[in-house]
Amino acid sequence: MSKVSRAVATGAAALAFALLINPSSATAAGEGYIDADPGLSNGFENDWNDEGPLGQASYPTSNAVGLWQTVLYADGYLRFLSDIDCVFGPGTAEATRRWNREVGSPGTLESGRAEMLSFINADNRLRFGGSYNSTLQYVYYGSSARPVTFLRGKSDHGAYYFKNPATGAWLSAVYSNGEKANACG
Repeated sequence: MSKVSRAVATGAAALAFALLINPSSATAAGEGYIDADPGLSNGFENDWNDEGPLGQASYPTSNAVGLWQTVLYADGYLRFLSDIDCVFGPGTAEATRRWNREVGSPGTLESGRAEMLSFINADNRLRFGGSYNSTLQYVYYGSSARPVTFLRGKSDHGAYYFKNPATGAWLSAVYSNGEKANACG
């Protein structure tokens, strides 16, 4: 390998590593959780416009995945509450691929990942549901007549919460939960 080829390969590897360890500041993953957009006048529309991506290679075991699975459940793409396990496995990937094709952005997203555009399309179904203690309620009206409720902190960058179907506990939709096999909890 020539000196120039070696330098190019080394530079490309360094750039790829830098991108891997430094998420874009334009994404909420950089914040660490699915959050509100503080610059909005109506309080919730386009809250999720900077979320994702989630997939088998991007935050595959996290409560952020649990929130996304809750959206898929509300729309009928995951059949059972027990499918909400906070692990982006093959079933969630296939459900996401179908959701993207049929609900989110027909014909545009075939990756099986919840991309930024997936979240942008999903949050169009959020509706304000009132105030609840230190949080605000938002109801997601899915196409399968299974509305689900999310909570959001009242601060400018309020984190979103979803209900763990196994325990009934509210969980913050964080992007990274460590090495747990089942992140919900």
